[in-house]
Amino acid sequence: MKVVALVLAAGQGRRMGAETKKPYLLLAGKPILFHTLHEFEKCQSIDEVVLIVEKDEVDHARSAIVEAFGCSKVTGIVAGGLKRQDSVWEGIKAITGDCELVMVHDGVRPFISQELLQKAIDVTRENGATVVAVPVKDTIKVVSLKKEVVQTLDRKTLWAVQTPQTFNHDLLKRAHEKAKQDGFYGTDDASLVERIGMTVRVVDGSYENIKITTPEDLVLGETILQKR
Repeated sequence: MKVVALVLAAGQGRRMGAETKKPYLLLAGKPILFHTLHEFEKCQSIDEVVLIVEKDEVDHARSAIVEAFGCSKVTGIVAGGLKRQDSVWEGIKAITGDCELVMVHDGVRPFISQELLQKAIDVTRENGATVVAVPVKDTIKVVSLKKEVVQTLDRKTLWAVQTPQTFNHDLLKRAHEKAKQDGFYGTDDASLVERIGMTVRVVDGSYENIKITTPEDLVLGETILQKR
C-alpha cells in the first residue's frame, strides 16, 4: 500500500508582508513550494503527493509549479478549506486507492531532509502516529493577558513540533471525522489523534527544518541552502 504526502500551501502569509503568496516567493531563484516538493519527489518511499492550495490558485499552482518543474508525484491539486484543519480534510478526501500512511507537511517548510522523511515513515509504520520535533532552546514562560509571568515551564519536557506529521491513513481519517462530529479544531493533526486516545511518537527533527513565515526566515533560508 502506498504512502501519500499532503503538502499544505493554502495559508495567507500575512506576516510575510509581501504581495506574492509565501509558497511562490523565490528562494535561490525558485519558488519555496518547488524546493519543498522537490524533496518529496526524491524520496523513494513516498508514492504520491496531494497539493492543497487556495481555491483561486489551483490553476496557477498546476502551471507555475507542478508542470513548470515536472513534479510527477503530484497526483492531485485541491482547494483548501477555511482553516488548516479543513484543508487537511480536503486532502484526505482526495486520496484514492489503498493507502497505508499519510504524511502532512507545510508547503513553506522546504528544508526537510531525505533522512528525516524516511525516519518519519519507518517510525510511523511501527507506532501509527508521529510528529517531527526538536527540543526548545529558550526558557518558556506562561504569560497572562496583562503580560505578567504566571509560570515558568520545565523546558526539559518541551519540544517544538514541526512537520511532517505522519499517520496511519485510517487513524488520521477517523481522528478528523471525530473532530468534525464534535466541532473541534486542534492546533495540528496530532492533537486530533491524541484526543481519540492514541499515542503519538516524537521523531527527532532538525533546527534547519524551519517554516518560512517572515522576511527574516527568507534570509536564513538562503543561508541554509548555501550551506547544503
